[in-house]
Amino acid sequence: MAQDQFFYRIAERYLDDMLRINPSTATVNGYHRFDGLLEDFSKPGIRKRIELYEKYLADFQRLDHESLSLSARIDHGILINDIESTLFTLKELKPYENDPALYNDIIGFGMLFLTIQEEDSPVWPERLQSMLDRMRKIPEFLEIARKNLKNPPKVHTLYIIERNPANIAFFDETLSSIFDKAPAIENDLIEARDEALKALRDYQMFLETELLPRSNGNWRLGKDLWRKKLQFTLQSDIKPDEIVERAQQLLKKWREEMLEIALPIHDRLFPGCRHVEQGNALINAVVREVIHKISKKHATSDTVFSDVQMWIGKIKSHIREKGIITLPPETDNFFVERTPGFLNGLAVAYFNPAPVFEPQLKKSYWISSLPKTGDAEKDRKQEESHFREYNDYGLQSLTIHEAFPGHYVQYYYAQNSPMATIYKKIFPSWTFSEGWAVLGEEQIFESGYGSEDPAALLIHTKINLKTPINAILDATLHTSNMGDEEADQWAIDLLMNQGFQEEMEAHGKLRRAKMTSCQLSTYLVGYLELKEIMEEYRMRKGNHFNLREFNETLLSFGTIPPREIRKLLFESLKT
Repeated sequence: MAQDQFFYRIAERYLDDMLRINPSTATVNGYHRFDGLLEDFSKPGIRKRIELYEKYLADFQRLDHESLSLSARIDHGILINDIESTLFTLKELKPYENDPALYNDIIGFGMLFLTIQEEDSPVWPERLQSMLDRMRKIPEFLEIARKNLKNPPKVHTLYIIERNPANIAFFDETLSSIFDKAPAIENDLIEARDEALKALRDYQMFLETELLPRSNGNWRLGKDLWRKKLQFTLQSDIKPDEIVERAQQLLKKWREEMLEIALPIHDRLFPGCRHVEQGNALINAVVREVIHKISKKHATSDTVFSDVQMWIGKIKSHIREKGIITLPPETDNFFVERTPGFLNGLAVAYFNPAPVFEPQLKKSYWISSLPKTGDAEKDRKQEESHFREYNDYGLQSLTIHEAFPGHYVQYYYAQNSPMATIYKKIFPSWTFSEGWAVLGEEQIFESGYGSEDPAALLIHTKINLKTPINAILDATLHTSNMGDEEADQWAIDLLMNQGFQEEMEAHGKLRRAKMTSCQLSTYLVGYLELKEIMEEYRMRKGNHFNLREFNETLLSFGTIPPREIRKLLFESLKT
């Protein structure tokens, strides 16, 4: 179609220009034209960003959207959302003034993804030349950060004070070990690294002595900004008020199911003990006692990676046996690794896909490590709290969510799909991604995983409570008028008493909710939308419904908003 061709010519220019002004994003995606650059957040640089995005917004809005093919219309909507979201961020949220994590992440991702290559790759000299050029820009980049950052929330500054030393260690230790892969510029690399290290250490001093004392900004978005950001984040037709209402309904339903699962386990573990409480009090008493007992089976910091590998084998065998989905080949370069230091601590685990333009590179299931405080007794208690939360059963649920058949399998299908355009890959929908991971967990346990041990289903349901709780937490914290102390108390009560979370997990989630507004709503909304799509598909197929076929078709369209998946999926049924 001629109109499609015209649209994609503009889209191709936009993609190149967008990656040019976001060179660390380009590197993360394996687009290496701009590897030697860093983002420019100087005042002129910000003006140029806004002008560029406004120009492309006008270009795309002039197009006759209705004359595009269905796939192109979806791409058009994805690009419009990306532009409008970016302009909203630049003009209203202004993270370059309010969030030091912006600068930390650019340096962290921008350097890390220059190192994700096979040991004997012939591109090392080229990547290291880019690393040299990028390192030379770090002192100026951090000087701009110091000028820009005004009055961020204290929680943001404290987090980066903890994380920036990991960037320093990455430069000092990891990078030094690969410089010999480009002997012609090794001395230049060492010199540039030393200058970057000095700038990072000076920046650490700035964070601690200058920025922290003036970090009195409000971490709340407020109702208006939260609703605007939520619209861009979710790309969903579900209304904000409906999200909280449905989250509360689901929380109630799953807590009641936990009691049903826990009662026979409780009778076995605590013979003769009978509770007289009713309603929520009975749920809290019985479920908490059972969880406390069964959570004693858990990994340690020394065994967690070997335990995860053991659970991966069990989970994959179950998926194959039940025909849930065809798994990626064993040769697909999948790794289980420690979370890079600059990201460590905000979430318990992450899945990091291969770069879009380099899908052959490694895919990583990152597991965060626990920070050391220097106090042996405190560190021991933190480790015990953490691994009671992610006990043997919880670690299996986490691995199902992050890897099999969660994020890893989903991104494998997206990256290898002939139907997913480059725009559907570069601009992923976290609503789809997180929704699929939650739905995938549900499919695994509904197909009988862990049925030999009811405790596995109980802990899975406890982990599942995070889906509605995350949404309630996100909406309430960022839109209510509670004072800081009241908000903290309310959140910890929700997480620990309604969600049965360990204290360390609850405090970590509270920090994450303050720092990553709207992201925590993606789990519930994505799950609700994909669950509804699956049930409608099942109804249309009737006796011909096949779970493997549904899953593989669903994932074949790419990581795009569920409302767009619905259009493509049901259009495919007509052909």
